[in-house]
Amino acid sequence: MSFFSGIRQWLPSIHWLLGPPEPTRPFTPTYADVCRARAVLKTLKLPTELVLSILEHAQYWPVERISRSGGTVLARAGMNNPSAATLCFEANPYSTPIVKEASLGGETAKIKRIDFDITSRDQGWTSENTQGTFSTSSWLEVSILRDASNINSLLPTPRLVNTWISSPMDYHTNMVGRGWSLVKRPESALQGPQGGEGHFAWYLQGNRVMAGTQDYHVSWDEGGLCEVDEGNEGAGSGEGFLDALEPGDRVLVWARAKYPGWQCIVDGVSVTVHYGF
Repeated sequence: MSFFSGIRQWLPSIHWLLGPPEPTRPFTPTYADVCRARAVLKTLKLPTELVLSILEHAQYWPVERISRSGGTVLARAGMNNPSAATLCFEANPYSTPIVKEASLGGETAKIKRIDFDITSRDQGWTSENTQGTFSTSSWLEVSILRDASNINSLLPTPRLVNTWISSPMDYHTNMVGRGWSLVKRPESALQGPQGGEGHFAWYLQGNRVMAGTQDYHVSWDEGGLCEVDEGNEGAGSGEGFLDALEPGDRVLVWARAKYPGWQCIVDGVSVTVHYGF
């Protein structure tokens, strides 16, 4: 067992000094726990750089879970709108209690990882021999919305945003005049049916064709895709997403459908944000 692996297993047991965690739930540290863990490790006469490296290797990170409220969200492509995008989640991950608490402590929070948990399905039929695969035209994707004016422009409410648009590029075009813009993803992060739509969203998750309602879990860290459900080949790579995310940015999750007859039906989205310091 390596030194870092041993430390990672040992960190939760530090609570014999700090008080035991709740026994019925997996332990996740708070910002105060991180501060106390640093202090305990410093009592071992370890240099600050090594203390920070230990906590980083152990992923001893506070988390904030942000869930979408509301009912089912639908994106439907048709003859008159062969491509459709509907907003199904919006949040500012740099405006959470953890970020504010760290700021009061004189530290700047950095997002180390984002977990997406999705419940979604397609239209339930296909004329092609793709049943059970991820060769789909029904998917979810993620954009980064930025206040381009730097004057805290008023963001339209989700109700207004959800008027019909064909793609995030269409949304970007409409928002530029209001002081907001979508951040471009790397060209190399293109996936699935995103071709020809600009570069204003990262592919998050495809719906398995004709599989009914499915739960999907996708995790992105600073290197891109780091964790998915077993057998989920429809997850997006996340390349460059966290590198592009800055304080003040909003994270938007879109339900997407392309080509007449295709639908993306989203019953739930939640995002878990892991913070380092």
